[in-house]
Amino acid sequence: MLESLRNSVNSWTAKVLLALLVVSFAVWGISDVFTNRAATTVATVGDREVTTQEFAVALSNDLQTLQRQAGRAISIAEVRELGLDQRVLGRLATRTALNAEAEALGLSASPDSIRRAIETAPVFQGPDGTFNRFSYESVLRREGLSPAQYENGVRQDLARDAMLQAVGAGTAAPRALAEALHRYRNEQRVADYILLSKDDAPDPGEPTDEQVAAFHEENADRFSAPDYRAVSWVALTPESMADAIEIGPGEIEENYEARLSQFTTPATRTVDQLLLDTEEEAVETAARIREGETFADIIAEKGFSARDIALGTVERGSLPATLDEAAFAATEPGIVGPVETAFGWTLLNLRGVQEETVTPLEEVRGEIRDDLALLEARNTILDESVAMDDEIAGGATLEQIGTRTAAVHGSVEAVDARGLGADGAPVGTLPDIPGFLAAIFETEEGAEPVLVEADGGGYYALSVDGITPSALRPLDTVREEVVAAWKDARRTEALAELADDIRARLEEGATLAALAAEREEEVVTSAPLRRSETPPPLTAALVERLFAIEPGETLSGDVTGGFLVGTLAEVVRGDEETELAAVDSTAERYSRQFANDVVQTFSRDAVDRHPLLLYPRAIDETMANLGQRY
Repeated sequence: MLESLRNSVNSWTAKVLLALLVVSFAVWGISDVFTNRAATTVATVGDREVTTQEFAVALSNDLQTLQRQAGRAISIAEVRELGLDQRVLGRLATRTALNAEAEALGLSASPDSIRRAIETAPVFQGPDGTFNRFSYESVLRREGLSPAQYENGVRQDLARDAMLQAVGAGTAAPRALAEALHRYRNEQRVADYILLSKDDAPDPGEPTDEQVAAFHEENADRFSAPDYRAVSWVALTPESMADAIEIGPGEIEENYEARLSQFTTPATRTVDQLLLDTEEEAVETAARIREGETFADIIAEKGFSARDIALGTVERGSLPATLDEAAFAATEPGIVGPVETAFGWTLLNLRGVQEETVTPLEEVRGEIRDDLALLEARNTILDESVAMDDEIAGGATLEQIGTRTAAVHGSVEAVDARGLGADGAPVGTLPDIPGFLAAIFETEEGAEPVLVEADGGGYYALSVDGITPSALRPLDTVREEVVAAWKDARRTEALAELADDIRARLEEGATLAALAAEREEEVVTSAPLRRSETPPPLTAALVERLFAIEPGETLSGDVTGGFLVGTLAEVVRGDEETELAAVDSTAERYSRQFANDVVQTFSRDAVDRHPLLLYPRAIDETMANLGQRY
């Protein structure tokens, strides 16, 4: 919430900070620092601190957003797996480094600019569209912030924003570059062409035995069995461990209670608010509605639109106290009020009423059990991997390792580099570990197993027990396939010769329409195409050729099922006024991009001057505490 509040008073340059998240951890020399520093600091950026409170608030906001997008609860273990905690730390560290740069430059925001930024922030505006002191104080109180703390944050944001705006100002894309880029990306061309199908080629007849044998030998790669490996392994992943971990009912129930908020859908009201000047007017208006007049007619009579009065769907505590109490006391849609507020008398039109619902434990017992088991597996997998390594060092076989540790043993007699077995079907028993299949084909036959740590937290050791080299399949087992391929190749050759002949006649002055008529073919005219478009039957190579020739010149090439022969019919350009406007838009877009690039370069240089040090104990404690709330 704090991040969103402060972003609400920032300009476009705040987006640059978000872009820096991608590189924020790459540009610092990051080191895990284990010290006795007080556990109120998760990181230092130069001589400045990022506090546990800042980290907890920012991570909580991002986690809530992620849960809304996913439509389900997200555990702290998943947060770590997704790297959300690192992205939040990167964002906070980037912000802190840039704040230090702004302060070093002597930049600050005036009290008037801070006041204007806060008063114009939408989150602090009341129903009449003006700054609402009650909303301001209640939001800050809910976030555990004093006005002084929040206003200091706004002061830093405005100073940083001014600095980044100054850095990015004055950059502009050269117009010649904008024109070239616009032309390259938006020029359109139209092709006329005819399609030559393999059905148009003469029947090559049946090949002789000698031709079949020669074609079989000449295309050995096409008719060879792949290289197969016989392999055995032991594999350990959090998921495979989790299946065997026992989680007691009491532990599940305790976790359910701790995470109850995740399984609770809060009560909401979908509300319209009509603000009236006097109690008499409010009472009269309420009576008119109860006597049959519609709320829509009354707001129209008073000069409002539906958008003017809509508050949307709100949760308990989102409205001022008196309105909140009245709205959530009602259990059915309809008119509520009049209610007296600091701004006058209010009628609420409840368009939707949703009471709080709690998902029963039995519906999520399996999910909680899996979460807890996976968490325990992640916490113990390192110990299990050490046990595996000890077993390997002691000379145990892979099968013995699978029996004595939590690792899973398996083997297959034949698998190729695509993961297919000798029958051509996928081998489904291979461990789902990144890099495992590639490792099979990088390991020598008979080599001693070595424990490998894979991406995603998995471990494995494998042994290649045998290699069946790629070999040409006997002709009698693939004869039909060879004959079909020979015929297809002869038809392709015939079509290529025909296409060459048509292209030569086009270059000698014949028209495509005349040549198409001779063959009783139809001339196809493409839609205007850009370089990036390859609608069938055109291929990327044909489109590239289309943009390399002049009108009237020819293009040809193979397409699915045949050949295409045609000419460039037209280069499509817009009218001069439209083109000028498009170039202006391109120049403006690239100028903004150049400005962002300059700002990012400045920011990377800034953060290089403020080394980042992380404090894992404080980070872990903050996340553990946050996990109790989610």
